[in-house]
Amino acid sequence: MMFKKSKKSKESVQGFTLVELIIIVAILGVLLVILAPAYTKYIERSRESTDLANAKSAYNELMMNVAEKEEDPEPISFKLKQKHPGWQSPLPITVGSASFDGTNTDNWVGTPGRNGTCVVSYDKNKGVIFTWSGGIDVAVRPTYNGKLDETLTTLKKGYKRIGDANMNNNKAFFSNQTFYINGERYTTRVYYADSSAFKDALIGYTPKPASYDQSPFRKVEHDYDHFTHQGFAYYTYGKDGSINMFTYVNENKVYQTTDEGKTWQDITPNEK
Repeated sequence: MMFKKSKKSKESVQGFTLVELIIIVAILGVLLVILAPAYTKYIERSRESTDLANAKSAYNELMMNVAEKEEDPEPISFKLKQKHPGWQSPLPITVGSASFDGTNTDNWVGTPGRNGTCVVSYDKNKGVIFTWSGGIDVAVRPTYNGKLDETLTTLKKGYKRIGDANMNNNKAFFSNQTFYINGERYTTRVYYADSSAFKDALIGYTPKPASYDQSPFRKVEHDYDHFTHQGFAYYTYGKDGSINMFTYVNENKVYQTTDEGKTWQDITPNEK
């Protein structure tokens, strides 16, 4: 019996057209733009978690040394894993007895960054202190002389009214306050950062050059300041009524003093 060989029909395989490929590449590009920052932030938060765990371990070790009657234990330091300046993790951050809500305190000082360190030390009057630095990526900040002048007197009078309602709501500010930094005179509104309204406004806030209208307090303060538009300032009290921290922000610079205005540090971000 004879069989005829059947010819195999050629099947045409159709791929993507050029237009379809361009659309797919464009979609992938958009997804990458959307997802990359989230992924980067996730990785950075993981690094921060490691740093905070190391800080907790150092805290525990230091407290054990204190419990063993060491009045002045040696500070413990370690290198940071995180790569970006500041904190990507949600605020407030708490380690042991210290907490950070966006504003430096007696027990939480400085800003972490690439190649930075954390030094965990102990002071019998303040307790455990966490000092963060950003290593070689952080500019050496110039320090200036200055004075809070009559503003210091005003703020200390405010401490005597610390329990009053207006020191704990959106009226906790002092207008037309004058102070000096490196010979320059500044006049602006000064906010008490630990009042309930203004403390909430500072959650997640990082000081950077800004105008009065761009301040974190503008949307919650009781009334608008029509007279002094040289930026804004905010402060906190120490345990004894001293001015623990005073930060001044204008459209060009950010300055901070922790010794009641005698010396000021330029903490403007991203400057060399």
